[in-house]
Amino acid sequence: MSAFLLYNLVLVLTSPLIALYLLQRYLSGKSKPGWRERWGHLPSAFHSKQGGRPRIWMHAVSAGEVVAAVPILRELRSRLPEYDFYFSVITPAGYEMAEQQAKPYVEGIFYSPFDFAWVVRRVVRALRPALFVSLESEIWFNLLHTLKRNGVRTVMVNGRISEKSFRRSQKARFLFRWAISNIDRMLMQSAGDVERICELGGVSPTDTGRVRVLGNSKFDQAVQRLTAEQVATLKQSLKLPPNAPVLVAGSTRSPEEEEVIFSAYNTLLKEFPDLCLVVAPRQITRAEEASEAMLKAGLSPVRRTQLGTSPTLVRHLILDTMGELANVYAVATFAFVGNSFPPVVKGGGQNLLQPLAHGKPVLFGPQHATIRSEAQMVTEAGVGFCVQNGEELFERARNLLNDPATCEAIGQRALELMEAQRGVSARYAEQVVELLTGRNASA
Repeated sequence: MSAFLLYNLVLVLTSPLIALYLLQRYLSGKSKPGWRERWGHLPSAFHSKQGGRPRIWMHAVSAGEVVAAVPILRELRSRLPEYDFYFSVITPAGYEMAEQQAKPYVEGIFYSPFDFAWVVRRVVRALRPALFVSLESEIWFNLLHTLKRNGVRTVMVNGRISEKSFRRSQKARFLFRWAISNIDRMLMQSAGDVERICELGGVSPTDTGRVRVLGNSKFDQAVQRLTAEQVATLKQSLKLPPNAPVLVAGSTRSPEEEEVIFSAYNTLLKEFPDLCLVVAPRQITRAEEASEAMLKAGLSPVRRTQLGTSPTLVRHLILDTMGELANVYAVATFAFVGNSFPPVVKGGGQNLLQPLAHGKPVLFGPQHATIRSEAQMVTEAGVGFCVQNGEELFERARNLLNDPATCEAIGQRALELMEAQRGVSARYAEQVVELLTGRNASA
């Protein structure tokens, strides 16, 4: 039996369970936005017209992948002005981030279709793309099969396969080998990612026509370092004391993780009573939960959306807004990046590069499988530090607060690292254009 038939037979046999799962996601609100689009019903304006401009479809999952996609999208748009671009996401957070960052470069944003053969066929017929670009580890079996059958070129950019995903995927290696056979080019973040995807797909790592290491496009994200005046203005707008040190804990994922942070923070207060804390939950919907946990820890939380025009200064702030964290890191003395103390999601780890773009030392927990290459790079450069538990978080933070000169030197090295790594997105764009047009686009 072919992999295509086997995969779709499994979907048919498990359809009652799938229906219950999709209903649960709809009722919970996770898949309710864009419900019709998820079933392949795109807006009429997205449908390809006879004689229209050629199209490129770019796909990312959620907010983090959108951030990685935008620098590549920007480069592609400048190199391929004759093409229209359409951008799909899976999560509402991804859609909101795409609206904020990708919208200037695309003709349309939509929710990606469920991976049923008849649904993805409907979307491919409507869009009629010449090229499909997927971010990181997005492998959808029916979608890739349908694209290939319709003559659409496919490329994975900023590709990564975590150890956990690799082990899980090996249980269905037959299906993954089929899916990966439908990808024309795989452009990966690291040599380890190349090794894993080649083993899954039965591809030779020396086949540079199909697989290459290009690096991480997140180094090219549009995070501009704020001037001292801009930092002061931002700090004022956040109602933080102007001269107080600040710990920004970004992208926290669970009450258990936040409890570790709050405990370390309370211990730090004994030596540094002016230290402020800004917590940015990864999901804004957790803002109330984080607020209750802060109160339980003896802190006085105020939500960003409730600051109003009150002149009262804030010591404990919850950032419950979308798209602001990247700049808020600028007010930090140092940062902690969450989803790295258990329990974690998808192997653990979030964006370490945003605080580094502002020259801030960054701390993170021991579970960071999804950002392994970035974690190794920042650790080796001496600008990021893995802490195993709350005690190590306290000790590392204490050392940074006691030694401003070292903290400043780390910040300078962070800026130099970010600058040295820029340009990855242009290399991705060159490879994509070469695949699509057959011409070298290094311009």
